[in-house]
Amino acid sequence: MDNKAIFLTGCCGQLGRAIIKTFKNNNWLVFGLDLENPKNLDLDGFVQGSVLERDDFKKLFNLFQTKIDQVSNYCLINNAGISVFTPSEERTYEEFLKVSEVNLFGPIMGMTEFYKFHSIMSNKFSYNSQIINIASIYGIIAPNKEIYTDTKRSNSEIYGATKAGLIQMTKYFAARYSSSNIRVNCVAPGGILNTNLQGPEFIKNYSNLVPMKRLCNDLEVAELILSLVNGNFSYVTGQTISIDGGMSSW
Repeated sequence: MDNKAIFLTGCCGQLGRAIIKTFKNNNWLVFGLDLENPKNLDLDGFVQGSVLERDDFKKLFNLFQTKIDQVSNYCLINNAGISVFTPSEERTYEEFLKVSEVNLFGPIMGMTEFYKFHSIMSNKFSYNSQIINIASIYGIIAPNKEIYTDTKRSNSEIYGATKAGLIQMTKYFAARYSSSNIRVNCVAPGGILNTNLQGPEFIKNYSNLVPMKRLCNDLEVAELILSLVNGNFSYVTGQTISIDGGMSSW
């Protein structure tokens, strides 16, 4: 059986759940890592742990061992991320550090442990392996603070800075691991619709900044990731693909 597998961090969040659904519907094995216990998630294996711990990534990749004679394509998706919404003028060192740790140090832990895991596996089998980092449109452009009229989730300077850093790290590790047959790319979503967290004014304000006049759907992001991982893009690495309805074009 020609199975394929992904290792997904932040699997319990909104985008994580959409990624799981999309990949499982396309017959991929999905192994998840999250601080929270998964509820109603269709996973083939799960590690409750932190992206800041190398050992937790090792546990995640070790879940793969029972499927090793069946899998021909595997991918790490660095999806875990956090933000902070207090004003920049009140930013604490602890807030700054926590966002930086999860959004930058976490993917570094994932990519370097994935490289070591891949190096062991490639000595035994021929695999197509990839890394997809999940950045944000706010790693490319700055948020318009005027649109946050009915929500306290006003995006922060450190969130955008870490996502810009992740875009840069994608380029770095794509070059670094190119000779090891690991392709590294990045997806930068625009605002993802979530009516539980976003008020109608914000949705309208944000949509007015987008040529397509709407926010993104989480399944649209998941489908893009699937296309990158599942398609024949053997010469694509080090790239950041925006899925923002054209927002970054203006």
